[in-house]
Amino acid sequence: MSMFGWSGGAAAAVPPGRGSDLGSVFAASAATAVAELSATETFDGFAVARMTDRSWTGLAARSGALPDVTGLSFPVGQSACHHLLVDRLPVLARDLRRHRNPVLRTMAREHGVTSYVGAPLRRADGRLLGSVCGYTVDRWAGSDPGGLAGRVGDAADALGRQLSAALDAVADDRRAAYDRALASRDDVTGLPDRRGWGLLLQDEDDRARHLAEDLSVVVLDVGLVRSVRGVRRAAHVLRDELGDVSLSRLGNRQFGVVGGDLAQLDPAATATRAQDALRAAGYAATSGWAVREPLESVVSTWWRAEDALVRVRSGSAAG
Repeated sequence: MSMFGWSGGAAAAVPPGRGSDLGSVFAASAATAVAELSATETFDGFAVARMTDRSWTGLAARSGALPDVTGLSFPVGQSACHHLLVDRLPVLARDLRRHRNPVLRTMAREHGVTSYVGAPLRRADGRLLGSVCGYTVDRWAGSDPGGLAGRVGDAADALGRQLSAALDAVADDRRAAYDRALASRDDVTGLPDRRGWGLLLQDEDDRARHLAEDLSVVVLDVGLVRSVRGVRRAAHVLRDELGDVSLSRLGNRQFGVVGGDLAQLDPAATATRAQDALRAAGYAATSGWAVREPLESVVSTWWRAEDALVRVRSGSAAG
């Protein structure tokens, strides 16, 4: 593990934004912040991360000593930021190997790091959104700890305001993305077609990379349907059951849902609800779902959902 998230791995580049302007602006600002801190401060590397109750995810990083963590996600309890950033103030720890917290001492010894500086990204109400953090392999010997912490804190304050605004805009961004996807719609159901589905996947992929938002895919097979009326009715059943979700028609008998916030759109629960509603309406429905893994392409997430659907369908046929 690296100093930032306590794990190493290959970096994933952040692509140009196709969705929210605020999300892409934040991503660009995060990249600029770590570049400027790395160029001006005597630390071996810096990162900007999104932090939630579950995870620490690197959004931008510059490191000459350890692997880049951009795009990598870890349990939040395994990050130094979780243990050190307990209030609004920036923190400088000159020697983690001698820190009073035994967890940090163990991390430092295992991964060859010594000094840490960090500051939280917070909403105006104090809720933690992420961090700016830096590390050194050797003990930091600088003479201006207050200045260093202040500069990192200033960067975190500015980024916190941008990230807060971008996250506040996510719901509206998703609705706008769905409206754009409807420009390529299925004639039978009025839902986005396979091309529109691709646009929705790309939009969620951009959001996941810029803001470390979750990404999930649910795929539904309605079974053999012999009429246009039957397909249209299946779409109505799904819309009535699932409400305002990003629902598309993927093929003759398949529908898909792409979502972000797992707390608002639990993919397992969504798949079960949709499948049960379709079966209650007389369709031989099956479903599969997947949640994006760190550094995984959105297409791979989709295909894992398809694989899950195939396994369920094969099991249903065998039963």
